[in-house]
Amino acid sequence: MAQENPFQQIAIALVEDDEDDYILLEDYLNDFRWAEATLEWVDNYADGLTLLLENRHDVYLLDYRLGGQTGLELLQAALEMGCRGPVIVLTGQGDRAIDLAVMESGAADYLIKENIDGETLERAIRYAIHRKRAEMELAEMQRRLADSQEGERLHLARELHDGPLQELLGIRLHMGALVNAVPEVGPRVVRVQEQIQHVVDTLRTLCGELRPPSLPYFGLDKAINSYLQQFRSLHSEIEIDMDLDKGGEVLDPSTRLALYRIFQNAMANIAHHAQASRIRIELHVDSRQIFLQISDDGKGFKVPHNWMNMARQGHYGLLGATERAESIGGRLSVHSEPGRGTTLAVVAPRHPVDQAVVPILLERAWARVGEETGESKGEANG
Repeated sequence: MAQENPFQQIAIALVEDDEDDYILLEDYLNDFRWAEATLEWVDNYADGLTLLLENRHDVYLLDYRLGGQTGLELLQAALEMGCRGPVIVLTGQGDRAIDLAVMESGAADYLIKENIDGETLERAIRYAIHRKRAEMELAEMQRRLADSQEGERLHLARELHDGPLQELLGIRLHMGALVNAVPEVGPRVVRVQEQIQHVVDTLRTLCGELRPPSLPYFGLDKAINSYLQQFRSLHSEIEIDMDLDKGGEVLDPSTRLALYRIFQNAMANIAHHAQASRIRIELHVDSRQIFLQISDDGKGFKVPHNWMNMARQGHYGLLGATERAESIGGRLSVHSEPGRGTTLAVVAPRHPVDQAVVPILLERAWARVGEETGESKGEANG
């Protein structure tokens, strides 16, 4: 029988400008009963951001007050640039507004320093790691589901192109020969040929939507431009402004595809629902992150607190867009009000997690937490 290791190794990073608080937290960590913790400490915003972006630690503790900046600002900047957390924010005093802002920004927990003791800190860290493991499992499931859907799209596009589309082109060609053989039926045949050509064009458009031809080879910016050419021909009444960075082909293929599908969904929503006269599209790529934004001046809508509520009503587009953004480590936000248009924005890391190592990361997270089913259930119920 293999010998059990009673202590798991966990690495913790602390961003705290008060050395006394650092010493106190270090003492608490030394008393952990479920894991052996190592602590790395920095005392300012800039070093803290560098530390978070290295993604070397199992959990991050952030002081809310960091000189002229806040832990909330640090958290938001780190998440936008690819930090995978989890993050626990520490503050010297309770404030419900700060509490809500921190949790909505993606923190795993929010602790008031005067209420922290060894047991409270230990439980918060353990639960934060559990939660991150569950989020990684969900992201992996979403990625696999998206890959499966894209595979089905590609298969369907090939079947349509190689089957019905080619047969229709063949029929159109034979009907042209019929005109030469039987001139008196010429006008009717020409009308049928025109109808066939319309169906052919529709199928070609559908194949392009199922698998955009420019995306794998030329990049996201060119795929967006290609889509907009078709969009303008169908919706000439809508004015479109663009600000697209070049070089989208250097992005990870899964990132390109996820962002394109989000863009595609946003444009379809505008065409079908917004009644807009103007659209602005922005795509910016730098060394750390990608920013995609689609804005319109349409009728807008009331943004729900939970996209699942819209999914229950049969509207799956924005829920799917949210899942696609999360599958590449990004975040999607939607701002809209009735009568004031809609803005959809995605911020994603330039270099997402290598999906091939996700199962390894999950296995390590599981081991580090040292999950014992009976203990976890008891504490959850208690």
